[in-house]
Amino acid sequence: FFETKFPNFFRVIPSEAEKDLVLVVRAVKNEFVAKRISRISSNEMHLQLLRGGVEGMVPFGEILEVQIKHKDAKA
Repeated sequence: FFETKFPNFFRVIPSEAEKDLVLVVRAVKNEFVAKRISRISSNEMHLQLLRGGVEGMVPFGEILEVQIKHKDAKA
């Protein structure tokens, strides 16, 4: 699903159209705001987070909602 619906978020360097967009993943325990999807497997995905550039892991079973937003958009 993520490979087909969000292919531009797998790029190391985003295109001009996506450079100001973030992927907001709401999970059971956390909300992740990510610049890109760094790795993906059959059970989970790893996100390069907007703040700090660290990586966050989200199991697919815990994902409640996924949105694309401008990085400066308010909640």
